[in-house]
Amino acid sequence: MRRFFIFFILFNLLNVSLIASKWDFNTKCQEAYKATLNLRFEKARHLFNDIHSDSCPNACVALIENYQDFLQIFILEEESVFKAKESNRKSRIKQLELLPDHEPFKNWSLAVVNLQWAFSRLKFKEYFTAALEIRKAYFLLEENQERFPDFAPNLLGKGLLNVILGTVPPEYTWVLNLASMEGSIPKGRMQLWQLAEMAKKEEKNAIWLSETLFYLSFIEINLNTDTLAAQRVMQELDKIEDKTPLLLYAEANLLMRSGKNDKAKKLLEIRGNFEMDIPFYYLDYLYAETLSRKLDQKAATYFQKYESNFKGLNYKADALRKIAWMALIQGDTSNYLQALKAVQKYSKVQVDADKQALYDAENQIIYHPELLKSRLLFDGGYYVQAEVVLEAMSPSGFPENDLIEYYYRQGRVADRLAKYDAAIQYYKQTILLGEKMPYYYAANAALKLGELYEMQNNFDKAIEAYENCLEMKPDNYRISIHQKAKAGLNRLQKK
Repeated sequence: MRRFFIFFILFNLLNVSLIASKWDFNTKCQEAYKATLNLRFEKARHLFNDIHSDSCPNACVALIENYQDFLQIFILEEESVFKAKESNRKSRIKQLELLPDHEPFKNWSLAVVNLQWAFSRLKFKEYFTAALEIRKAYFLLEENQERFPDFAPNLLGKGLLNVILGTVPPEYTWVLNLASMEGSIPKGRMQLWQLAEMAKKEEKNAIWLSETLFYLSFIEINLNTDTLAAQRVMQELDKIEDKTPLLLYAEANLLMRSGKNDKAKKLLEIRGNFEMDIPFYYLDYLYAETLSRKLDQKAATYFQKYESNFKGLNYKADALRKIAWMALIQGDTSNYLQALKAVQKYSKVQVDADKQALYDAENQIIYHPELLKSRLLFDGGYYVQAEVVLEAMSPSGFPENDLIEYYYRQGRVADRLAKYDAAIQYYKQTILLGEKMPYYYAANAALKLGELYEMQNNFDKAIEAYENCLEMKPDNYRISIHQKAKAGLNRLQKK
């Protein structure tokens, strides 16, 4: 009886402690959240000590700790870190589930945790579990929107989910139908912009601005053809004086994708000024990219630094390929092949750039040095210089792969220089020669042709070009090219 009485008291004390959970996103919690986005995890943990001193556990700590785990997994890309952090997931969810049902942050924070773990799992090919977590997040946010329609952070979660669901490749749409999920990129983009505007005007929502702009930058870089929208994000990022490493990454990427290589290079030169508790070596990779696009041989040093120091997987094979490129544009084919051979030590690759690097290494692909120069100059936004390089070439006698690339490069340069009639003809020639070939040039030419027609409001031809793109099966960049083509079709279906 005595043992039962002691057990009864302990059980009830445990339940009292568990039930006594609250959400108080107070000043210290907000400071810890900001410190976490700055990759200052120790600073955030010191703030947690003060937050935990409260007799009632504050559930916002569990969410911020999950942000820390997610950022470490996402930036470091080390499977050992992923495995070590995975055990934290259940306790975080359990803590958040103890929040009262009338708390609008309850379902929202549970959705965020599920989304963050889904993204983490995707890096390590745990697709099935990631799909289940995305599904959980979807229904949690749907319920929260229904119960708390004026709760602004809903826009953050639902915006991200709409974008994710809107980019599912055609062969996987049956999964969405099975789970009764639907989404669209334009809707997700609109929701995130809505939150960004609210964050700028309302003090209570100002805390979400940086994270929202970070996600918007990703959309404008990868999924949108509207250059004015990209400029809008860049303008907002430029207004933020106290740059975080994540916002530096976002702004530099946007500048580079917008052909503003010199500005990106200057911005990335401050990357060493941050105090971070984890290294962010990808900023070195981006800096090396800005140098390579100026045909600056110092790029090889920074690509090597990234490849040597980064313990994750992505873009290391590509870094070695870019080192080889620096030799090739100097006409040194022997050192190019020797450097390219090193790529093959990365036999398991995930991102398109690394897949292309491994493909090149395994097949000993030797690019035409002048075509490679034009490609790098084009990527840097130096369109006139790229055109000069191309115009100095004579394609007669080119092997088939070089000829296809030549027309493709001519089309890309003409497109950016607003010589649209010429661009259309070059794209069509690329498709004619290359649509049955394994190279990505024809598929991307069809994508760009669709974007060009869309810009000209020639929607029927745009749809035809996007559908043509989806029919092609290039060896490399297929997923990203098809995602953008699908995004184009989704945009046009809304018109």
